Amino acid sequence: MRDEEYEENRSRIIQSIRMCWIAEQSIVSVLQKLVAELGQSDDRAGIAFQVVNYMARAFGIRLAVAGKFTRWHGVGGDLSDDETEARFKGFIVWPPQA
Repeated sequence: MRDEEYEENRSRIIQSIRMCWIAEQSIVSVLQKLVAELGQSDDRAGIAFQVVNYMARAFGIRLAVAGKFTRWHGVGGDLSDDETEARFKGFIVWPPQA
């Protein structure tokens, strides 16, 4: 994939998960959307790495904080959907406050 294609795809995915957040206000919905956008892969570590990077970039979250999203069971973690929502409530503030 060329650099231009990669950047266009990344921008599209970021916009998609931002719109999901605005519509749903649910961390699990955003994570599900992101994983679906990234596509199926047997490389769980690679998917988790991408989730961290996309969440950090899309919502202005520090990488260390975004790394906690890998605890969600959908990317190989140990937290259920309900636990994920409860634990990470307040991590996403979008759109940014003026």
